[in-house]
Amino acid sequence: MALQGPFAASQTDNTDSSTLLGRRRLLGLGLAAAASSLVPATSWASQGPAGDRALSFYNTHTDEKLSATYVRGSAFDKGALKDINHILRDFRTGEVFPIDLKLLDLLTELHRKTGSKQPFQIISGYRSPKTNSMLNAESSGVAKRSMHLDGKAIDIRLADVKLTNLRAVAVSMKRGGVGMYTGSNFVHVDTGRVRYW
Repeated sequence: MALQGPFAASQTDNTDSSTLLGRRRLLGLGLAAAASSLVPATSWASQGPAGDRALSFYNTHTDEKLSATYVRGSAFDKGALKDINHILRDFRTGEVFPIDLKLLDLLTELHRKTGSKQPFQIISGYRSPKTNSMLNAESSGVAKRSMHLDGKAIDIRLADVKLTNLRAVAVSMKRGGVGMYTGSNFVHVDTGRVRYW
């Protein structure tokens, strides 16, 4: 429908490019805002360029060390995940299990928020049913149905962060369970429901 009246003179075959650009930019900003709301909340916790996420570990039982970039850009690095699963294996049985990706993101954010420059010291990562049963029989502090069995929990410390500070930062994140074991000098974090002990 053609415009009539005083607005008719402004209608031309050549659309004003600045108006068009302004509309496109506004539409683009709206789409970008909508897309950013779909990005997982953990993506901002990344380290390194273009959303890379990296973790460093030291296994206190096997003396193994690992630094691995498990996300490059927007893709998981399968080789790095395999290496992480290996260093977080049940050191008693040698069984390897896939570690929950949410747990890795939790650790990435925890490391960043503490300002630590040291690797996570692993006290316990994945636990096989055999190991968990044995530990449960020896100690009342080990759950019969531990989240370690599902690769969703880890017991850690950082050489340059006080245990109380590590726990406080983990609690402030509200990303899962957090427990402090002062006698054994470690903090437990998991991706289960939010709870503290």
